[in-house]
Amino acid sequence: MLKQMRDGAKSTVVKFVLFGLLLLAMGGLALIGGGQAMLGDAFKDDTIVSFGRDKMSAQSFDRMVQSTLRDQHMKQSDAYRSGLPHQVLKQEIDTHVFAEAADDAGIRVDETLAAKQVKDILAPLVEKGNMTDKEALARAEQAYGTDENGFVAMVKAQTASDELLKVVTSGVNAPKQLVDDALKFRNEYRQGEYLRLTAANAGDIKPPSDAELKAYYNSLASEYALPEYRTLSVIILDKKVLGDSIKISDDRLKQYYDENSSDYKTPETRVISQSVAKDEATAKLIYAAAQKDKDLFAAGNAVAKGKSDYIKAAPFAEKDIAAELSKAAFSAQAGTILPPVQSPLGWHVLYVEKIIPGGTKSFESVKADIEKELSQDKISEALYKKANKIDDEIGSGKSVSDVAKENNIAETVLEKIDAHGTGADGKKVNSTLPIFDKLVATGFTLKKGTASQLIETPDGAFAIVGVKDILPSEQQPFDKVRANVLARWTADRQLKALGDKATQIMDRLKKGDSFGRIADEFKQPTAMTGMIQRGADPMKVKLESNLIAALFSLDKVGQSTVVNSDNSVIIIRLADRKIQVPADTAKKDAEDMSAVIDRALKQDLLDQFRQSLMAKYDVKINDKLLNSMYAPKADENGNGTGDSEE
Repeated sequence: MLKQMRDGAKSTVVKFVLFGLLLLAMGGLALIGGGQAMLGDAFKDDTIVSFGRDKMSAQSFDRMVQSTLRDQHMKQSDAYRSGLPHQVLKQEIDTHVFAEAADDAGIRVDETLAAKQVKDILAPLVEKGNMTDKEALARAEQAYGTDENGFVAMVKAQTASDELLKVVTSGVNAPKQLVDDALKFRNEYRQGEYLRLTAANAGDIKPPSDAELKAYYNSLASEYALPEYRTLSVIILDKKVLGDSIKISDDRLKQYYDENSSDYKTPETRVISQSVAKDEATAKLIYAAAQKDKDLFAAGNAVAKGKSDYIKAAPFAEKDIAAELSKAAFSAQAGTILPPVQSPLGWHVLYVEKIIPGGTKSFESVKADIEKELSQDKISEALYKKANKIDDEIGSGKSVSDVAKENNIAETVLEKIDAHGTGADGKKVNSTLPIFDKLVATGFTLKKGTASQLIETPDGAFAIVGVKDILPSEQQPFDKVRANVLARWTADRQLKALGDKATQIMDRLKKGDSFGRIADEFKQPTAMTGMIQRGADPMKVKLESNLIAALFSLDKVGQSTVVNSDNSVIIIRLADRKIQVPADTAKKDAEDMSAVIDRALKQDLLDQFRQSLMAKYDVKINDKLLNSMYAPKADENGNGTGDSEE
């Protein structure tokens, strides 16, 4: 359900920030005990960040981080490497200093706007969380540990911050010269002439002695080792494991249907076409002309002379049409053209083409939907209890196989796979397991005989992976891979010889020698690329990506450079360059580029504004404590009991 709630919160800045905080707070409520236990006595009342006299303790901050870790299924060590704690801290600082600045600036949010923002924020909970408005508000209040007034105050503060940031970044526009230069850079085209030297141009390569080849093998021995293989055991805890334990009686379903009968009523709708004129006189002419053929489109063309707009027929419920028009539209008979009615958009001539009566969906037709809706929370609750019970069993030392048998859960065994999920035959294991790659990756962080903690899947189920067996990496004997090593040694020596020849060719080109003469000597043809745009797709222009990069690294027409390719060396020369902005897209390209630069400038301005506010409000971050809290621990990669994979 949390995933459904997250997916719905993506419309405005205010909704995004507050809904993100809502999730953090909700997760924090569930993890208060765990977060404090993990921190132990080491941090106690230490401050992670201070805002003048206001302080945030390490324990409070860690609850926010642990909630985010759980939400994103990340290890603490992985989160540290990706900078997640710093991101959470930055968000908390931004929330504080921007709200302070908005208050100092005298920005106030009225009740009407605040009510709208609250409704928008709670909408995902209502629409996808199967809650009423009242239930969603109660959930939000519980998550923040506040009442309705406190929650509204938070929304007001965030909305005021948003308005402040709009003011700060208003008027930021990319300079025309900067946009023009960026467009020229993007729309630069280049053409290159190149010569490819292959193994045939390397000359004779003296074979190595056995001792030389063996020494070469030893320097690359790790690359000829077989990978570590593991046999993993996986169980999936989804609603199937609950069996028939979740059932809702027909009486309860009918009761819900009766209590929410208004939700199953469909209102009367009317199919209405319109002609909207700019003035009443024109609207009357259209009305008169349409009486005979009942064709508003033809009538408008005949008499309005460009002073009206035709709107095709569409179905409307009474609440869907403008208030000025609804009374007339929903009191007329089908097939009636109505006299002109004025709205803020102009003078409307309406044609009620069809009336579709309203009705009520029968209980039987919606019974399955009601059952699904009511059972969802019960299924989630039962599944959580079942998952936690099994998690405890795993924690007590039981193997995944034992748990699967005792709880009658299907066990999937991934036999002898590497860290990429590939079997010894080189083929990817054909598994339909959810989050397969994550399960394999987790399995390769565990010791033999241990199991992971619960891993949530995108559809709200849980998975546990255990290690049944580990087959360590093995070194392949030299005699077994000798032919492969010799081929690689030869290719290396050929590439070195070609590199030496390429250096000589570059010296000759600098002295004025021609590509043609050099190509004739090496009995290799020269080739000319097409006019290639900067950033072109190598697949589309049929040219290696490193060759394109080399072409655009040259400063002047006539300059050359060397590119190493697979078993070959290429000398490429810049033959031509030009700026070519397509006339039909120049305006749109300029607008798009201006928008990109505008965003970058606004972000830079906000960053500077943020830094000034941090100084103004005396924000101090305890970096030493932050790093000590989230630095990877030595035992985090070796067992299944250190870091949570929830």
